[in-house]
Amino acid sequence: MHRTPEGHAFIRLHYTADETLTPGIIRRFRKGYTTQAHWEREMEINANALDGQRVYPEFDPALHVIRDEDVPGRGCIYFSIDPHPRTPHAMMWLLIDRWSDWYIYRELWPSKAYPTDGRVRRLREDEQDHVFGVRDYVTWIAAFEGNEIQWHNAETADEYGDYIEKRGGEIVVSRFMDQAGKGFAARKSEFDELSYWDFYRKCGIVCRGPKKGHEAGENALHELLAPRKHDLKGTYPRLHIAASCRELIAEFPMHRYKTRKRPSEEDDLKQEARKFRTHMLDNLRYLATSNAEYIRSLESERYDINA
Repeated sequence: MHRTPEGHAFIRLHYTADETLTPGIIRRFRKGYTTQAHWEREMEINANALDGQRVYPEFDPALHVIRDEDVPGRGCIYFSIDPHPRTPHAMMWLLIDRWSDWYIYRELWPSKAYPTDGRVRRLREDEQDHVFGVRDYVTWIAAFEGNEIQWHNAETADEYGDYIEKRGGEIVVSRFMDQAGKGFAARKSEFDELSYWDFYRKCGIVCRGPKKGHEAGENALHELLAPRKHDLKGTYPRLHIAASCRELIAEFPMHRYKTRKRPSEEDDLKQEARKFRTHMLDNLRYLATSNAEYIRSLESERYDINA
């Protein structure tokens, strides 16, 4: 037991204090942990066990990444967007099939750092990356979904758009946007300053706020990534990622816990991940903690802009 600087008592109780825990029970507990590091942190009271470890060690490209052509053609479609004032906005599309399997089949992050050649790089300080406006993003979103935006009062301060669903276009059940978009100024209208949230809405892309709890989001992703037994396909997780979603695939192994130079007892059992390049993972967390599910009456054809 020790006390925090505020004077609160902090007690560590090791599982061996419970005499009813036999070696067999402890082995069963151990199987429930993804890695030895997670076991060390939670059960052996090692607050620094996760230093430098991957946040999602379950992610395996051989298991979770599939060919684009293997994504189902129909399902319920959801969309998430993570807006930023200094980097391009990141977008993700999810399809849930009638068996409740999740397929991330499309992403958009028009950054110069996008891994087009299979390598991940950082932008140089002299590179300008945020060159697009909400009007550009909205136009792309509608086009990727096989629909269009009907613009009004074009090129004026009071410009707005209507999202028009076309025959053969996708029907999006729900859209989600990081609530931080309400605090970033996008542009000035005729009467006031519009946030990203309001400007997207004004351009026909109406979003809901996701649940923002990082721990809840990470737990939801661990469940989606967990391998399951499938009668026909053997080991088959619930989450599948199209090979064309290169940024999301690149972010999984890059997302690691911070390595602390000066471990402190006050940081006991609280370990944060590095905040570097998690745009798509943020979108995936928003979707994972939403009410996204398969609803037969809202099923839609998946639109292929390259077809």
